[in-house]
Amino acid sequence: MGAAFVPVVWRQGKRCFTELSRRVPVQMSGSDHFLTPEVFSAEERSGYFAHLEQSEVQRAAVFHDAIPLKYPEITWPKSVSRHPSYMTDLARLNQIFSVSQASQDDLIDFWDERKTLSLPQLSTIALGADFFDRSTIRWTHAPQSVPLIVRIGIIEPRKNQKELLEVACQLWDAGLKFELIFVGRVNPHFGKPIEKLIKRAKKSGYPVQLISKQSDERLLNLYTKAHFTVFNSITEGFGLPVVESLWLGLPCISSRLPSLSTYFDQTTCISVESQADLQSAMTRWLTHPEELDNATSAARQLTLPTWRGAAETILSWMNSD
Repeated sequence: MGAAFVPVVWRQGKRCFTELSRRVPVQMSGSDHFLTPEVFSAEERSGYFAHLEQSEVQRAAVFHDAIPLKYPEITWPKSVSRHPSYMTDLARLNQIFSVSQASQDDLIDFWDERKTLSLPQLSTIALGADFFDRSTIRWTHAPQSVPLIVRIGIIEPRKNQKELLEVACQLWDAGLKFELIFVGRVNPHFGKPIEKLIKRAKKSGYPVQLISKQSDERLLNLYTKAHFTVFNSITEGFGLPVVESLWLGLPCISSRLPSLSTYFDQTTCISVESQADLQSAMTRWLTHPEELDNATSAARQLTLPTWRGAAETILSWMNSD
């Protein structure tokens, strides 16, 4: 094929794209393809879209979500202010890959409300679950060990760690034995109160901890000790930690996110709609180890999307001209 993939970055001062490593200006033409996974806006990068349009390069972007518009009260203020222009700008591209059908529907609704006439091609892209090589996993927890529950995600209200902590404390007070680890950086705008609640619970003697910084190697080691994961977010564009958990053979309890509907069943991934549902699901797996064992066995037999598949979707677009 002879194609070359060149990482580029927009240089605001020069009003052009340059190679990421050498800062050499990149000349693009109609025979080239441009793909960005970044949240951007014309207001922040003056000349960005005009430069792309003048080059006549085939332009595509990955669209993640419309969360800043739907939940402005719990979203970073800068994201709230720039998201409308960002979603408007997306219509200036040739192709949009949404990370879920739910995200694509939100984008279409946004354009419909603004009566956007000229629209790009739309399709969804399946994000890969294979963040780790599961063939090398060596599970380190013993069958009779105290169960470890892991919750991955930035510490902020949208991720709903407060609800999970409340449920965990109720179960600990009821006599159930398990450990809970939150993994994720703390959102500087909204996360501090949740961080304080977790630290206060730990100081009170509950078996909970927060790990704000974690390398890939340490995260994988933590996964090998876990019994199951919880992902009770309020909203997500997709919800990658769920499929990554299942990829590693770890059952998951997740909020009923539209973007993850194809992954829900009552064996490997229990969907919940309320705090009471979450408490019931956690109690079920903590008090019936045979059900958790069945869920674990089933999770390790799943066929899940890979990053190779995502790449092939993008290559199919590139080769369709």
